[in-house]
Amino acid sequence: MFLKITKGVVASWVLLAATSAQAQDIEEFKTLMADAAAMTKVDMTEALRQYLEIRVRYAGPEVDYSVGRIYQRLNQCTEAQRYYTQVMVAYDLAEDNPIYKRSVDAYDKIAQCESWQRVKITCEIPPQGYVTIDGERLSTCWDRAYAFSDGEHELVLYDAKGNKVEKKITTKTGNEPQNVHLAFPPKKVEVERVVEVERTFVEKERFHPALYWGLIAGGAAVVAVGGFLSGAAGSARVDEQYYADLVEVYSMKNSANAELADKYDKKRKDANDKVKAMNIATYTLVGIGGAMAVSGAVLAILNALSDRERVEVTSDVNAYVAPNVDGVSLGFSMNF
Repeated sequence: MFLKITKGVVASWVLLAATSAQAQDIEEFKTLMADAAAMTKVDMTEALRQYLEIRVRYAGPEVDYSVGRIYQRLNQCTEAQRYYTQVMVAYDLAEDNPIYKRSVDAYDKIAQCESWQRVKITCEIPPQGYVTIDGERLSTCWDRAYAFSDGEHELVLYDAKGNKVEKKITTKTGNEPQNVHLAFPPKKVEVERVVEVERTFVEKERFHPALYWGLIAGGAAVVAVGGFLSGAAGSARVDEQYYADLVEVYSMKNSANAELADKYDKKRKDANDKVKAMNIATYTLVGIGGAMAVSGAVLAILNALSDRERVEVTSDVNAYVAPNVDGVSLGFSMNF
């Protein structure tokens, strides 16, 4: 009797634990999906990364549809079609299923996108800035062409203060690809230096301003390059996940697709190597640039705290008369 009760209790505990774990997974899935959806208003690239991470743990039609929507909103129609097809084919959903119907409708809207005009967009995004493509916000421009439907499209580059550079492009099906570059015009940096002069004396600084300003500006430039490489690493990370998804898809099919799986696995490894190289370069440049900027700031502080030396400046012009073999010569001398 005791043995039977014990087995019943243990079975109840196991069932309760499984139910609790399943409930926790569902709640976690909902939270992750809500966070990724909110991120689409801040950075579409980061939102895509979050959805792809969710897909690794909770693969399903809802996640694949969300990934397809991200790609569609970013004018990456080929990738969007692939995920919509995944929803319609891989999960055996009923035709009246809401996600299935949304996938069909979305696919129909971009069914002819292969003939849409391609636009390669490059941009120089300032620190804490971003770019919007038809209102969709990204922290970096992707290193791949965008497929635009016929009509006018708006590209806007913002800096941290809200200043912007706008460009409008018009695309038409069948036209040749075009290139668009977004960047703020170079700014003129004016440094005003006030030197107090008393009679023929000036104040000599301990360190020349060109030294510490050069270190600060150079360090900032190096850090900016590191930030650019960080953005490139993020793009490569997206490519790596993209090829990993392809490897997963083709690996699940028949052996005839093994060659394609190997091909995309090689591309995934190449993308992974690119991510590592970009990260190393980023950390190195940020370290060097930070060191330069800090050194310049330290020199500027020391210069500000140091007493200035008063140095006499002479530029007197003195006339003279000197004898020579022909008589006398007239001349002048100048002291600097």
